[in-house]
Amino acid sequence: MKKITLSILLLLCVTTAAFAQKKSDLILQIDNLKDSITKTNIALAEAKKIAKVSVAESDLYKSQATELQEANKSLLNNLKNFTQVSSQNSKNMEKTLEALKSKETQLSILETSFSKNDSTAIVVLTNAKQSLGENAKISVVNGEVVITESAQNVLDASKTKISATGEAFLENISKIMLLNTDSKLTISSNSGSLSALHNTLVTKYDIVAERITLESTTQETSNLLFKIHTDYPNFYLRVREHMKNLK
Repeated sequence: MKKITLSILLLLCVTTAAFAQKKSDLILQIDNLKDSITKTNIALAEAKKIAKVSVAESDLYKSQATELQEANKSLLNNLKNFTQVSSQNSKNMEKTLEALKSKETQLSILETSFSKNDSTAIVVLTNAKQSLGENAKISVVNGEVVITESAQNVLDASKTKISATGEAFLENISKIMLLNTDSKLTISSNSGSLSALHNTLVTKYDIVAERITLESTTQETSNLLFKIHTDYPNFYLRVREHMKNLK
């Protein structure tokens, strides 16, 4: 009986010791688990913070990206508009330059034409002085070479026919006209001698009738005016045609 009791007591002691050991181990495990949970919670909290920051940064990046896209879109539109406007301005500038170039060419043609006309007047003036002599009354008025001669030196007493000295004078006039084939002659007088002057130049000195214009004046004068000038209708027609071709 005593042996049984001792055995039971011994078993109880062993069991109690084992249970105490297991309890101690269990407590240690629980503590370790608590530490692990605490660390996990801390890590989770940190992860949440990082996640929040990441989300905030992501939203910020998205917002900035959207703003940047809008800015780029606006910039591209502005650039497109600027390109279109620049292209249009460039075309307008080209048209303006072409127009200015055309006008410059027109002005150059006019200048050349009038310069040629002035040069012709100088040539006619030189020929007139050579043919009529330095004492002849010769002037240049508005591009016309005007030769003034007394009717008494050209006409006979009736003032309807050409005198001998008048024929010599008209011969010199015809020489000037033959040297300047592009020029025309206008004869101005208040007498009835215009027809005689015209006929003598045409029939005797071979001046084409179309090159002579007769101008009757009411001004009281004893002088005859012989105006040698450019063929104005043809001159202005040529200039106008040049202008038309440039348009």
